[in-house]
Amino acid sequence: MTVLAQGASYLVRRGTPGLALTVMSVHRFLYGINFIALILLSRNALTDPADPDAGLTTFATLTLISLIGNGFGILATPIAHERVSSAKWIVICLGLGALSQQVISFAPRWAPVAVGAWLLGFSVQGAKIAVDTIVQRDTADAFRGRAFALYDMGYNAAFVGAAGLAAVLLPDTGWSRPVFVALTITYLVLAAWYHWRTAVLRETPRPVS
Repeated sequence: MTVLAQGASYLVRRGTPGLALTVMSVHRFLYGINFIALILLSRNALTDPADPDAGLTTFATLTLISLIGNGFGILATPIAHERVSSAKWIVICLGLGALSQQVISFAPRWAPVAVGAWLLGFSVQGAKIAVDTIVQRDTADAFRGRAFALYDMGYNAAFVGAAGLAAVLLPDTGWSRPVFVALTITYLVLAAWYHWRTAVLRETPRPVS
């Protein structure tokens, strides 16, 4: 068994860090689809497709809005951790991710897309900090390096895979109500699954020899 395979086996048996990394990978995948959608929306729906400079400005503005959401996620997460566990905060952030997709599904217009971008930025950053906390806390020293190596692999592979799928699913405008509704449902299913699995474990890692 390779070193990384041993790390993956340990994380699955340990429970809580394996679940957290699974959520991170899926969340990154969903974010990747949104990133491609945002590019296409900025270029072909929210501005005149014949004006590439306007499209670039729109994309930069929406990216900034999403980054502001990231910032609020960074500020809110330590406060939230004083009141709820990291696992519960992940569920809340996934719920915000679902809300972001529902808002964007209303119409390919500035207001819903901007609000959705902010919510998604908050959701992604808040969940990421909680996942980092769980992996750092619940992984033994001997496996922590491998855990974060797998973290990086899943993080990057999910984004690349999402870009490929988005190219197939999304029209040139970047907006499709069925796609965003499907993303909403996926977020909700992921949140429910993670809540169920962590509840079974009582948010406590299994002992692994």
